[in-house]
Amino acid sequence: MKHKYIFVGCTAMALCLAGGSHAQTATEQSASDSLALTEIVVTAQRQSESLQQVPIAVSAVTAEALAARGIADSLSLEVAVPNLTLTQNGVSITPFLRGVGSNQSNPNDEASVATYIDGIYIPSVTGNIFRYNNIERIEVLKGPQGTLFGRNATGGVIQIVTRDPETEPLFQGDIGYGKYDTIEASAYATTGLGANLAADLSVVYARNGDGYGHDINRDADIFKRNELGLRSKILWTAGERTEIRLSADYSRLKSTGTDYQLAEGVIGVDGVTSWPGKRKTNTDWKNTGDNEVYGGSLRIDHDFDFARFVSLTGYPHVDGDFHLDQDATPTPIVRADINQFAESWSQEFQLLAPSGSAIDWLLGAYYFNADYAYTPLRIEGFGAAPFTTLDLYGSQNTESLSAYGQATIPLTESTGLTFGLRYTTEDQKTKGSIVGDGVVVLPEDLTRQKQNFKKLTWRVALDHDFSDDILGYLSYNRGIKSGGFNMINANTPGYNPEILDAFEAGLKTQLFDRRVRFNIAAFFYKYKDIQVFNITGGGAVLTTNAAKAEVKGIDIDAAWRVTNELTLSGGLGVLDSEYTDFPDATYTPPSPLDGPQTTIDATGNDLIYAPKVSGNVALDYAMPTDVGTFNLNGTLSFRDKVYVSAANRLAIPGYTVVNASLGWTSTSEKFGVKLWARNLFDKDYYLNRTEQALGDIQFLAPPRTFGVTFSVKTR
Repeated sequence: MKHKYIFVGCTAMALCLAGGSHAQTATEQSASDSLALTEIVVTAQRQSESLQQVPIAVSAVTAEALAARGIADSLSLEVAVPNLTLTQNGVSITPFLRGVGSNQSNPNDEASVATYIDGIYIPSVTGNIFRYNNIERIEVLKGPQGTLFGRNATGGVIQIVTRDPETEPLFQGDIGYGKYDTIEASAYATTGLGANLAADLSVVYARNGDGYGHDINRDADIFKRNELGLRSKILWTAGERTEIRLSADYSRLKSTGTDYQLAEGVIGVDGVTSWPGKRKTNTDWKNTGDNEVYGGSLRIDHDFDFARFVSLTGYPHVDGDFHLDQDATPTPIVRADINQFAESWSQEFQLLAPSGSAIDWLLGAYYFNADYAYTPLRIEGFGAAPFTTLDLYGSQNTESLSAYGQATIPLTESTGLTFGLRYTTEDQKTKGSIVGDGVVVLPEDLTRQKQNFKKLTWRVALDHDFSDDILGYLSYNRGIKSGGFNMINANTPGYNPEILDAFEAGLKTQLFDRRVRFNIAAFFYKYKDIQVFNITGGGAVLTTNAAKAEVKGIDIDAAWRVTNELTLSGGLGVLDSEYTDFPDATYTPPSPLDGPQTTIDATGNDLIYAPKVSGNVALDYAMPTDVGTFNLNGTLSFRDKVYVSAANRLAIPGYTVVNASLGWTSTSEKFGVKLWARNLFDKDYYLNRTEQALGDIQFLAPPRTFGVTFSVKTR
């Protein structure tokens, strides 16, 4: 009931403010026109629309906001999006949105919150750690997306939209240096290659040469990274009605891997080792990470008289080679050498209603084919006994075909009804083997399995324009997350798709002559067949469908153009989550010395990575002077405590992080310099804590870092 009152109160406030905003005189309105917030255009429904006219809860962050807030990589996005939690799990980032997500990290474990780049789905979570470059905006769609997007998703969608090249030449670049021998540089260049042809190239590079931690047993620096990314796009305007975009990308991230330490109060599996101290590890094996990602896409847009046609072809590929001391002790118990890859092909066709159509409709078909594999995952140390090395091979192929459609029918001039359906059929097959010291222990022929899913998902929504600046909506959506196989646990059963039904009510408002943007949504989720996992004594991950849950909460996004110089923005997320049926949840003691893993009844416990309160506040102040413009930005992000397992034993405590920057831009806007600080108050908070049979492990986020960045552009 508490959440209901909050929603009703905020809704009433929005309507009252809106009513008041129409009481301005003509003179006041003219004076305030220049203070209107910039309109944000999104593609949440697969076509360009104003953010304020889309009956979906969407948080959109523009390239300017990303730069101002210091959001340079995929792990930093939660700073700007309420109810979004990003946790670094091994060598991947696992997003949780409104308490819905999956902390699995196998290459075939697709995320509950799907990531798209220019409409191309990125299926493997090991491919979503990257730095942003040539970004136009990022859209975070909240709630199940079971109709319009290529792959179904239960939690939502993170959609990254990159810039289109321009025919007029442009170069812009920046280079910065900071604490821990940090170098960050990026460059973007675009030009015309003919009357109807343009191309661009963007490059991003980052490294911290000095690690911000230390391994006391190996006497080595840890938490070091070196990253390079390139992206290029060619835009050919083949005629008045046709545009063709060809894109390619490459990135490589080399690091000291995942530098886990034992948690405070935990004795390791060796019976001796304990917490080594803040940002310290105590291992016998050098952790490393080498993640290589590349791919390409082709988009064709053509405007027929009766409809607009879109073809999207995509190919992402991920190779990973990782070394991990799984037990986090100086004794060689479980050393994991993880070699894996993921690649996929997708083809999507769409027909969209022509511009000006009374009924806004879309029809589409989507084909997806993906291969995932461990080649192999090698276990060394005592965990491989009676062998010195144990090689776990596993692979999965997924082939999926879906057809979908959605239409918005105007019931009156101000009211629309949306109805969408998607039918998906999917075939999966797997095989694997186990080899000990070169001898086949489990042959591939004994592990072959197949499974098939056929699912119908939908969306129903009613929206109403109360005025030109107030949109209200109600919606009911069903989404699914694909199932799969436990690739490194050959011959174990597969797991089924998880299913989420979402009920949502929302308001999108623009107040005081559009100087204020206030969007609010309340939601209720019914969640079943939830995919959950546990880490066994050998370090293997086993996923099963084991739970039902309910989630209810509120999302708020707001912005206020206070003056020409000052803009305030922020967001708030409130969650109330509960497992409604989870009788056989895994309970993992803090230390293996405390006993073996058991099962408990987790019914009534909170969902994992579901903070009760989360949010952010940002201040942007620009002060023009005769020598240029000075810019001040401050961003505060806060997260409540979250649990890392359904047993609700181990938690990541709540934290507040502040980032800040002070910059100067020349009067020509061609040159600039910025002083920046991340984690300004040097807050200790965890990027990851994990329960496993070898003992609780964890690692902290970077400490305070600061530096200076110089920038230049030609126009």
